[in-house]
This record gives sequence, structure tokens and C-alpha cells, in this order.
Amino acid sequence: MKLESNLPKQSPWLYTAPLLNTILLLLVYFLFTSDFVVHSGITVMPPQSNSRLTGFDRAHIITVSGGADHLIYFDGVRVSTGELREKLKASREGERRVIVHADKHASHGRVTEIGNLALEQGYEVAYSTVPPNS
Repeated sequence: MKLESNLPKQSPWLYTAPLLNTILLLLVYFLFTSDFVVHSGITVMPPQSNSRLTGFDRAHIITVSGGADHLIYFDGVRVSTGELREKLKASREGERRVIVHADKHASHGRVTEIGNLALEQGYEVAYSTVPPNS
């Protein structure tokens, strides 16, 4: 004995709407969680290097600009050396990593001073570079 359904046939659009919703959610998820390039928001020209470093996804970014002033930015906000020390002390929670994003025309002594300041506060320090021919 064959059983027959008395329910009306459903439109095929009923099944495609959840599929499109899922695809859209996955697309948005991958767009927001990707971090292909770390940008600090301040334009600098980092030096060239062949080295590669991973594991600094959620690190704080300290930017040292070129020129005579050597302005310092901590996560995009301009700070002085004393303010930088205080902000590093205050950010005890979360990632203990710092990327020093310095211009290639910045003073080597100033960049080293900023890196040492972060090391004194217990942070891991990485120096941002770009690959040759980029």
C-alpha cells in the first residue's frame, strides 16, 4: 500500500532562501575575521626584508614616523614616550605582543628605544618590514 501526502507542493524558493542566508553569513564572517595585512593608519615606508613572522595577529601597533620629529602612535593615537610607557603598563590584559611599524627614514636609535621600552614592560616585539620589490 502506497502512502500519499495530502500536503501541497512547496515552492523551490523556500529552500534556497536559507542556503543564500548561510552563504551570506559565511562571506561576512570571513571578511570580518580576515587580517591579511596589518595597517596602522599612519603612512610610513618600512624597510625591506626577506623575513616573515607569524603569530602577531592581535598585537598592539606602535608607529614611528620619519622626519625630524619622529612622532609616535600607539594603536593609531599619537602619544609621547611617557604616555606610551603608561599605555603599555595599562594594557596588561590580552596579547602581550607589539609590532613596531617604523618608517625607513626614522632614526635607528629612536626605533630601538621604542622597542626596548616595550620589552621592559614584558611585551614581545616584532619590527615591521616589507618584502623586496613591493
